[in-house]
Amino acid sequence: MGEIAGLAIDDSGQSLTVVRGVRRRYSFTVDGPDRVGAEDVPVEVTGIVLGVRYLYSVLVEGSTVKSRTIVRPSRNTDVAKVDLEWCCLREHVPADAPALIISAAERHLPEALPRRFGEYEPFQGKYSEAGMEGFGQAWREATSWLFFSGSGLCLGGALSGGPGEQYPDRYWSMSLTLLADPLREAPWRDAVRDLFTTLADTLGAFYASAECIRDSTEIALCTLRFPEGWLGLRPAPTWWSWFGSPYASVADLLPATGRRPTVNGVLFEATTEPRPRDQTEPLSRWLPANLFARIGPKPGHVQPLPLIRAAVVPDELS
Repeated sequence: MGEIAGLAIDDSGQSLTVVRGVRRRYSFTVDGPDRVGAEDVPVEVTGIVLGVRYLYSVLVEGSTVKSRTIVRPSRNTDVAKVDLEWCCLREHVPADAPALIISAAERHLPEALPRRFGEYEPFQGKYSEAGMEGFGQAWREATSWLFFSGSGLCLGGALSGGPGEQYPDRYWSMSLTLLADPLREAPWRDAVRDLFTTLADTLGAFYASAECIRDSTEIALCTLRFPEGWLGLRPAPTWWSWFGSPYASVADLLPATGRRPTVNGVLFEATTEPRPRDQTEPLSRWLPANLFARIGPKPGHVQPLPLIRAAVVPDELS
């Protein structure tokens, strides 16, 4: 600030004081930096400033900051995406799961808030009108999947229905689809990672993944859960993998450089930035191959690709 014309720093006090002009008249003061965790940042700030890690106290009028704006491609543009998925046993999912999802999105990635939601399109629910309670009620009454649209880099998501689901099975899951390009910037990755691990820890997940899909020519895999039981770990290379019980113990076999503990599990990052499957090491390089589901035959280029159950599935999930 000492290089800005007309401003100078008066460091005579504990705070950094900025003065102006020849007479060094008081202008404003700056305190900090103080390191803060994501939970300490007001949601009002999270909604407009990306990647907050330090707090400065500045008294200045007329300033405005907004760092979350991205250029969203047109609807028909074929772009790389990242699919996030959280897998849980239904009996472990908290009754207030929608409130936990909303709280995590407000804190870490407001773009993932359910702008509109419903069981079919066009979505009838509007978060701006219904709020958290309306979203939670829609989930409790949903007879199937509850879908929603996001904003910014978040294209949308879905979660298994709540107590009102017509044909519930033992497994419950949630997914989000994000644009991949913004995640090449560290602040966006940090925000999404915080959301990813927070939901894995709080929703009672046993496994979660983040997979980069290059474009529409790359065939997606079908879901890992099915009414008769759990299929196993995702067979395609994943950018991020999160392991809760009973998989957390095998995560120790993964390279330490990409592995770190979270509150209730272990996160593994295969690469810094999201990369397509053919540029990412498969987890089976380090973990037992019999824990992974297998990609089945694809007559007629079936999409999504069918999966065959892993040879070994933990007793808790079988």
